[in-house]
Amino acid sequence: MNIMGGYLQRYARTSLDDDQEDMVISLPKLLVQQFRAYVEELNLSVSEAIQYLVEQELQDSPATASRPEKYRAFWKELVTEMGVKRTALPQSWLSFSSGHKGITYTLSFGKDGRIRIDMSVDTGDKAANHRVFEALRAMRRDIEQHFPRALSWEDNVHRRACRIALYRPGRIGDDNIEELRAWFIRGLELFQEVFSPLLGRVVT
Repeated sequence: MNIMGGYLQRYARTSLDDDQEDMVISLPKLLVQQFRAYVEELNLSVSEAIQYLVEQELQDSPATASRPEKYRAFWKELVTEMGVKRTALPQSWLSFSSGHKGITYTLSFGKDGRIRIDMSVDTGDKAANHRVFEALRAMRRDIEQHFPRALSWEDNVHRRACRIALYRPGRIGDDNIEELRAWFIRGLELFQEVFSPLLGRVVT
């Protein structure tokens, strides 16, 4: 996907100063099919794929070179503590399979000074995504009693994917990085413990 680089550079150079988490990138028609195949191959949502490509561009910038390496070191330590064999990449997020196609658990650093644990539902079918989401939301009261704070139920009707997320303040450069790592690990365990049994009931 190196051909994508030229179209992402102008976004990458300003993305770290952008308070908006979402980006809109227009691609020539000839690249659309290639990009869709790339997204499907990696089992990523479109937004995750764009974010990854942007961060790959940023690695070449001397001004931001340290941030990707901080992410890599953070995830490497996290998977080591979890006892999971994963390659830590220099990006702001790390995803884990739920065992159901298109449904993933993701740990991420946002651009708004918050970190997030979420379960993303993006099977490729918008109607199917929202059916799963609504089935889970019907159990919201029982689900949220397992979590330390209210979850964010995000089902923007203009998007194909849905997600259920837990947030707290945090940045990769914070002094309490060990606390953030512990929060991610415990939060991921909670998501897996609570949602994995329910997915077996609501995913068809």
